Amino acid sequence: MDTEEDFGGCIQDGQQYEDRAVWKPEPCRVCVCDAGAVLCDEVICEDVTDCANPIISPGECCPICPAETDEPIGPLSAHTPRFASLTPVLTPAH
Repeated sequence: MDTEEDFGGCIQDGQQYEDRAVWKPEPCRVCVCDAGAVLCDEVICEDVTDCANPIISPGECCPICPAETDEPIGPLSAHTPRFASLTPVLTPAH
């Protein structure tokens, strides 16, 4: 099981994380350290069925429809993934 250490954070897979840190152990999974507990959830992707040629960027989970303009996609675009409720992850203590 993940443990709370003296530094007030979390340990997962031998890696230390500060309290409230957020990381992606896999492209389609996001985790957060919450008062010594690691909570993880699967990424929920936006529906892109109306896109003719969706792409998935390397290291990303969700397909996006390439922009038809040269404007960059901002951090709060329609392509920003959402997450279901975070659930605790139980792993052996190290």
